[in-house]
Formats: sequence, C-alpha cells, structure tokens
Amino acid sequence: MKINALKPHTSKFQTLKFEPMKTDDLIDFLSRGETPLERPHVWRTLAIALVAGLVIAIGLVTAAQAVRPDIGAAITPVMLKAGFAAALAAIALPLLLSAARPGRPLRARMLAALGFVIVALIVGGVALMGLEPHQRMRAWTGGGFPWCLVFIPVLAAPTAAGLVWLVRGLAPTSLAKAGAAIGAVAGGIGAMAYAMYCPVDSLAFVTTWYSLAIAACAALGAILGGRILRW
Repeated sequence: MKINALKPHTSKFQTLKFEPMKTDDLIDFLSRGETPLERPHVWRTLAIALVAGLVIAIGLVTAAQAVRPDIGAAITPVMLKAGFAAALAAIALPLLLSAARPGRPLRARMLAALGFVIVALIVGGVALMGLEPHQRMRAWTGGGFPWCLVFIPVLAAPTAAGLVWLVRGLAPTSLAKAGAAIGAVAGGIGAMAYAMYCPVDSLAFVTTWYSLAIAACAALGAILGGRILRW
C-alpha cells in the first residue's frame, strides 16, 4: 500500500501581504471622509467668524472715534474701498477652504488670487499716470505714511482668531499655506472696517497699500501658522 506524502496546507491568510499605508494615501483617504453633515457646520462656523470679526473691527474703529467726519458725504468712496477689500477677502476664501483640508489642490486658487492683485495694481498704476506729475505722489501715498499698513493687521486680528479656531478643527497639513490664507481673508475683513476711517480715496492708494497691508497679514499668518495651527 502506497502512502502519499502529506503536503503542507497553506492557508489563504498566509498569502496575504500587509503593506503600510503611504502618507499620500492616508491624506487622500481622510480628505474623502467628509460627510454631508460636516459641510453645514463648516459654513456656519465660517459665517460666524467672518461676521463677528467684521462687527468687532467696526466696533473698534467706532470706539476709537476714528470714523472719518465726512463719512456721510464720502459714503460712495468708502463703499468702493470696502468693496475692494471684500473682493480681496472673497478671492482668498477658496484658498482658505482648500488649505484647511488635507490634500486639496491650491495652485489654481493661488494663481487666481495673485492675478486679481496684479490686475488691481495695474489699474491703480494707470489711474496714477492719468494725473498731473505733481499730484501723483500725494495720490499714491496720501500725503504721508500709509497707516493702513499698521491698522489693517490690527483690525484683522478678531477675524483671524475665529478662523484659526475653525481651521484647527479641519486638520490642515500645509500649515504655512493655511495660515497665509487665514491672514489674507482676515486682512480683507479688517480693511473693510478700516475704510470707515481711511481719509484717502485715491484709486492708486487703495489698490497699492490695501493690497500690501493684506499681503502683510498673509505673511504674518504664514509665519505663525506652523505654531498656532498644529494639531
């Protein structure tokens, strides 16, 4: 009688290979894990942060009695300056929402924001060239130091605080970019409030110095983002 040699039994589980998940795969998995219930919460918190930040910034201007005395007669240029600041904040908002989530593309949104600023500066430059040579410097600087470079970042602080609270809960991975986006959006909100005080209505002044002030807010946000957004 011939006895066949017993062959070792191979389990299916022994053929499985477990490989560690790559970081990019993990980020992609987390970014797809958003549920429909999260979106209303994010938008509601974002709206509260923006509205509350604007109200507080306007309150600071009013409490400091810094509202320009001719604001009634100058309501049109004030609204135009506030509208320009709001447009800058709106351009930076999609960048903020993308940077706040792991693995979201940012390049197209960054180029859109940069393109808007470049167009605004070109428009301001053309307006400046249309003035008489002796009027250009005053129209560009307002006849003195552009204090918006100081006051806009200060007025942006309340909005920035609310946005930091929101973004920390969304687990961003690019902290510097998320911080820069927070600074840009908050700077736009702060500039809206500053328009109530700003005595200079020149197009060249607004497009140049408001843009630089908001850029300074973005730079400050990028520097601080690694510290305050770490999770």
